[in-house]
Amino acid sequence: MSIKIGLAIMAYGTPEKEEDVEPYLKDIFKQKEVPKLILQKTIERYRKIGFSPLNEITLRQSVLLQEELSRRGFNAAVTVGMKHWKPKIKTAIETLKKDNPNLLIGILMHPFFSVMGSKEYEEVFNESSNGMKRSFIDHWYNYEKLYDAWNQNMKEAIDSFNGSRFYTIFTSHGLPSSTEDTEYKKELEEFSAKLADRSGIKDFCLAYQNGEHKDWYKPEVNGKLWELKEKEVKNVLIVPIGYISESLETLYDIDIEYKETASQLGINLHRVKCLDYSPLLISTISDAIADSVDKNL
Repeated sequence: MSIKIGLAIMAYGTPEKEEDVEPYLKDIFKQKEVPKLILQKTIERYRKIGFSPLNEITLRQSVLLQEELSRRGFNAAVTVGMKHWKPKIKTAIETLKKDNPNLLIGILMHPFFSVMGSKEYEEVFNESSNGMKRSFIDHWYNYEKLYDAWNQNMKEAIDSFNGSRFYTIFTSHGLPSSTEDTEYKKELEEFSAKLADRSGIKDFCLAYQNGEHKDWYKPEVNGKLWELKEKEVKNVLIVPIGYISESLETLYDIDIEYKETASQLGINLHRVKCLDYSPLLISTISDAIADSVDKNL
């Protein structure tokens, strides 16, 4: 194609070493002072997982997307923008603008729409690309290949139960209960039900990873594990559909915190790996980008 595409893939970002944690949290807290207890707890969590690979994974995903779009005939420049780490979204957009693309596309590496997620990224994207022809992809959960990608990863985890009956919990990031984001819930519920059907799973639910937040969306994962204990469930599979890349939320929250809860309750818990570099994931995102180009050029 002779037209030029500038693509900014966006993620939350993560600190990569201990001295990064305080400035990272200050950015989240809008430059306010970080309470010492929160700082120390956060550092301890990152220590336990050897720090999050999210930045590295997102950068590699950008390279794979560039290669896939090139194979499809697109003249596309791809860069990464982080909400709370470097390079920032604004920096990524400024880099792409230098090439004077015909269309600037922004996509969040989270397939579901949310007011507190997608909208905040879109606002930064629009402010940074003011005056340019642009398109922001605010959700992409409904592409068939995304179901195939998760289904592929689920097979290995399901096999680990050796034919024993298990209950499945699909998870994503929670939101404050005061934020009534019906679209977010609807998309997650729709995706969970369809993925369960495709995988032959009968017993399942959607639950939210709320961290230490109490008044957030229900059911919360730890609470759901206690409920399953009461029902004498012995095996649980967690599928983190809201996290396509390994991060603190999967490597600590699930692999350490929820596994510890499950162990105390006598539950055998297994977790499905994130999609990371899955060819089906890269193809899914490329399909969404190709559709955006068709609609806007």
